[in-house]
Amino acid sequence: MKIGEIAKLSGVSTRTIDYYTVSGLLRSERSDTNYRLYPASSMQTLQRIQLLKKQRMSISEIKEVLNTTEHAETEFLVEEVYEEFECLQRKITSLEEQLKDAPSSVKLHVSKALEHQLAAITALIALL
Repeated sequence: MKIGEIAKLSGVSTRTIDYYTVSGLLRSERSDTNYRLYPASSMQTLQRIQLLKKQRMSISEIKEVLNTTEHAETEFLVEEVYEEFECLQRKITSLEEQLKDAPSSVKLHVSKALEHQLAAITALIALL
């Protein structure tokens, strides 16, 4: 496929596709008339790139993931953890709003109740 075709099908601009190609994220070959031709697998690669970008990975990190087959097995887990993190972030924001106007005694009680959970969260983050 030519760059315009893959852009239209994927919803990614030709400029972005060109950037991904120059960065080594997408592979292309040149036709006899010097057009860049992308294999059909480029559509899947673009989808993976978009998913990894949502996870705030840098271009170099995305390139590493795309070039390492062992990461393909863990991408589902990474996506699941990321979605769960977003859900938790929304809940935290909601709870912050509820606690904003709460009396100091309630805030202190909540703080003490969370001490144990914070240690568990810290241990989990240390594993990452």
